[in-house]
Amino acid sequence: MEEFELNYHGIISENIKKLRVKAKLSQEALAEKLNCSREFISRVENKRERISLNMLLKIARLFSVNPSSLFKS
Repeated sequence: MEEFELNYHGIISENIKKLRVKAKLSQEALAEKLNCSREFISRVENKRERISLNMLLKIARLFSVNPSSLFKS
């Protein structure tokens, strides 16, 4: 089960970065919009930190996407 979780962790991280880059936002700008640190965004995008459900929902709302789309590769 842990391998399954790690796979989704990586997919979510990649999708967040794709959305950020497509929106032409820096990590710092995204962090400001989400009320978190740039370092947190960096760790999430580099798959060093897992994201909470609450933060995942905030990101989905910010980019106007369905939360489930963050799980699709």
